[in-house]
Amino acid sequence: MRLTQLSGVCLMGVAVLAHADDDWLVVKRAAVAARQQPLTGTYLHQMNGSLETFRIVRGGAGDNIQEKRTSLDGPSREIIRKGQELTCYAPDAKSLSAAKVSAMRLFPAILPDDIGNIAQSYTVKRSGKDRVAQRDCNWTDLKPKDSKRYLLRLCIDTASSLPLKVMSQNAAGETVEQFTFTEIELQGPREKSAFRPQYKQNYVLRSASAPQMTLDADAPSEVSGMPAGFKLLRAVQRSLPGQAERTVRHMVFSDGLVMLSLFIEPQAEGRPERAVNLHGAVNMATAVQGDYLVTLVGDLPEPTMLAMIRNLKITLKP
Repeated sequence: MRLTQLSGVCLMGVAVLAHADDDWLVVKRAAVAARQQPLTGTYLHQMNGSLETFRIVRGGAGDNIQEKRTSLDGPSREIIRKGQELTCYAPDAKSLSAAKVSAMRLFPAILPDDIGNIAQSYTVKRSGKDRVAQRDCNWTDLKPKDSKRYLLRLCIDTASSLPLKVMSQNAAGETVEQFTFTEIELQGPREKSAFRPQYKQNYVLRSASAPQMTLDADAPSEVSGMPAGFKLLRAVQRSLPGQAERTVRHMVFSDGLVMLSLFIEPQAEGRPERAVNLHGAVNMATAVQGDYLVTLVGDLPEPTMLAMIRNLKITLKP
């Protein structure tokens, strides 16, 4: 009798593990579709009490994917992706600055290319059915294992695995940022002219020919105080524009979902400790540590960013 009960418990455990694997497979498929699925659609971006509307078209496959998103309200701007290259276009400098900010979160590609490390800091759970832009979708939640990160909710199209709606919620359950398609067709435009910019003023955000940022000899020997799960991915040291003698060290950390940038530069006078919202779920915190000004930028809640900037311990190589 006890052997039968034990076998039943083991089978239940195997079923739970298999179900969890299936949930992560759903997330993996969504991450791929979010970057590669050909489409034509319109989506809303809600944040900080404001609302923006964008038109997006995407076609091609693999390294030949082309994508263009155009603002339908607010400052006129376009963001165009060709393979790995990302460029902003606008009619004037002010609108170009707005385009750079909009490019910080490129829905529907909110998930990273590689989701392999997300399970260290998040659990996944499917939480019901819904309907977005006249398409059936299932909610999948990426819940952080601590209160220092946002809960990410995705309503994933049952037919294509494309995220149709994405919500970032804080520990109080409040939605701080939301993207949602209002209309969508799962096919790209037929004419290549659909991907051409209509403005001449541009700024290349990511160049396909730019060298990959890697760890270098001038990276800090130790950075502690990060929430559990964050690992150093890349580090580089650069001179400040027009100030060859002043350098800034830039490090990128990730927990598999959140990308967090840490900047260390010579201390500037009159720069108090602070945390500010930059764009939707993306926040920035700054503080002075000894002779250096330390800045953190990433999609983590403001209280988390401020606590981190206070607790960071940085040991620089001589």
